[in-house]
Amino acid sequence: MTKKLVLNNISKVVGSDLTILKDICFEVVAGNILVLLGPSGSGKSTLLRAIAGLESFTGTMTWHGKKLNALDKGSIGLVFQNFQLFPHKTVLENLLLAPMLKGEKKDALKAKAKKFLKHFGLLEKEESYPHQLSGGQKQRIAIARALMMSPKILLLDEPTSALDPEMVGDVAALLADIKTSCDLLIVATHELRLAEKIADEILFLDHGYVAEFRHAPDFFKDPHSQRAKKFIANMH
Repeated sequence: MTKKLVLNNISKVVGSDLTILKDICFEVVAGNILVLLGPSGSGKSTLLRAIAGLESFTGTMTWHGKKLNALDKGSIGLVFQNFQLFPHKTVLENLLLAPMLKGEKKDALKAKAKKFLKHFGLLEKEESYPHQLSGGQKQRIAIARALMMSPKILLLDEPTSALDPEMVGDVAALLADIKTSCDLLIVATHELRLAEKIADEILFLDHGYVAEFRHAPDFFKDPHSQRAKKFIANMH
């Protein structure tokens, strides 16, 4: 049985009439990079947080036939757009904290953390504090921290928002590099250049609705919805 994430009729309404998400339906198989694309306010971050279990919603979400909220803690990792590293802890301490709370052994975790730091070219930063890091370094540390939990699904919210626009290529290379470290990678962004570089599938959102869900090459070659056509034209 192929592993896949399936969302059925996901909706979120705030108050009596403010629709944040409306009847979101799609499925994506493991091994892909799914990009949630759309303008600011389209519902991308809310949907990402719902998948992570941080937002209430109606509808169902399953992974490999199992409800997401029934998965083991740490099975879904989320990297926030402002990274949310603990400022009073070193890089190494940031990486160790969550898995240690699960009861994992510190020595084994240190070896695992150092392996990630070496992989991301940050081994010399293990005793540094977040304020001593660049935006790109903070981003890699935040991703490494999420990977320490060995997530099946890794979510990234606007991974270029806190970085220089010229770093889009670096971020794309980084995400392609970590694709094999989890079963499914989902990225929410409004950055068209990043989406073009990394996406296997595109879910284009507009005001909480799915305007299009298609293979990335088809979407960028010939978007069907007028909203997507306008978005692409404005961003190029």
